[in-house]
Amino acid sequence: MNKNQSMVGRKDGYVSQALSIMISRILILALILLMSAGENGVAQKRSDVEGQIVIGPTVELITIAVEDFRMPGGFPIPDDSSLAVNMHQVLIDDLQFSLYFNVVQPDSAFLVDFARGNMKLDDWIYLGARMLLAGRMEREGAGILFTAEIIDTYRNKIIYSRDFVGEPSAYRYLMHRVAYDILHNIVGEEGPFFSKIVFSSTATGNSEIYFCDFDGYGLNQATHDKSINVIPNWSVDGKQIYFTSYKRGNPDLYIYDLAAGKNHSFSSRAGLNTSAVPSPDGNYVVGTLSLGGDAEIYLFDPSGRIVKRLTFSRMIDTSPTWSPTSREIAFTSDRTGQPQIYITNVDGLNTRRLTFYGDYNDQASWSPRGDILAYASRERDGFQIYTIVITGQSPRRLTDVGSNESPSWSPDGLHIVYTSNVSGEHKLMVMDYNGANKRGLGIPGACKTPDWSRNIR
Repeated sequence: MNKNQSMVGRKDGYVSQALSIMISRILILALILLMSAGENGVAQKRSDVEGQIVIGPTVELITIAVEDFRMPGGFPIPDDSSLAVNMHQVLIDDLQFSLYFNVVQPDSAFLVDFARGNMKLDDWIYLGARMLLAGRMEREGAGILFTAEIIDTYRNKIIYSRDFVGEPSAYRYLMHRVAYDILHNIVGEEGPFFSKIVFSSTATGNSEIYFCDFDGYGLNQATHDKSINVIPNWSVDGKQIYFTSYKRGNPDLYIYDLAAGKNHSFSSRAGLNTSAVPSPDGNYVVGTLSLGGDAEIYLFDPSGRIVKRLTFSRMIDTSPTWSPTSREIAFTSDRTGQPQIYITNVDGLNTRRLTFYGDYNDQASWSPRGDILAYASRERDGFQIYTIVITGQSPRRLTDVGSNESPSWSPDGLHIVYTSNVSGEHKLMVMDYNGANKRGLGIPGACKTPDWSRNIR
């Protein structure tokens, strides 16, 4: 194994009762916030409407219908009509992506009424909608005033009403704001709608660092070094990106500042400098150096000064990931002869092995919810993504086609971004926490080592 490369790895798993109970517990929804219809319809109290996500053959979600968005008096220009259609689709996609909503669609018997805006409340109830979301658009100078209103269909009562202002060119961001606010007020959860994904891609012929919105839109190129730039990770505030670059010959660590559009050196020590990951509390950065010849895990302060060496094996230790509490670090080591996942305290003490199933496990990513880690495991036909509880029990395989690597969790802990060669070269893919709803993000080039940020405002 090349010490300048991250280890990756793994084999068949099973879902134990412990994992099912754990995931079910973390996904139990709060009671939905009911809104008293005051003068402006702002929410005031909890609703008796419930939604729940459970593991197994039955998934009970909040059923909601989304009417076509309209303008008072109709659409004056075709562009407004097209804009309404695009906004409508983005909001539906966001609500479904959250995993808390099931968007009800009209069947063939109601298509004409739906197209004409003649759907009655009883029609939506018949189709199974517990809630009905209506959107109204108005022009405000060069901007848009968008009003979102939700009705409890069973009681014919407005439970949510809010205005949003944005630019037509930024309609996707405007709808992300709407989805975020609805989820927060109705369910009490925060979705990933303001998060971003950073990764390396060969779209230009070189390995450069890119980032995009959580849904694959808003693609930006961060580096233009025409070199090898790899293994990017977000800073806690989402304003910087740590990455390894070979632009000066040696694999050195750099920080890219999004506001300035420039990067500066973080660690350029002799040998390997890679896998820099800031702690969730922002106090430290953990990374991999090969100062003594073999790769080991080190703790840095935010300036790049070494605070402590955390591992002391004679083999390779790499690919660190922080626990949400910033008190523990999971990493890969082949100290027993094969790459496996280990966990250690932030002071380097109490190191213990996490994975025992499979002969090559690597690239761990700790869920923001704290209870499970995702990792890559080598099998006969390539790598597959697994999850495992922090006690080392219940490894569960989430992928089974192609070679799949580099998992990273969304900020709400309900989605995983990873790379897969199922369609040829490695592309960015996203799936739910349980392996469902796999879909590509449509990013060009061969993509590697994605990292999902917190929500960035």
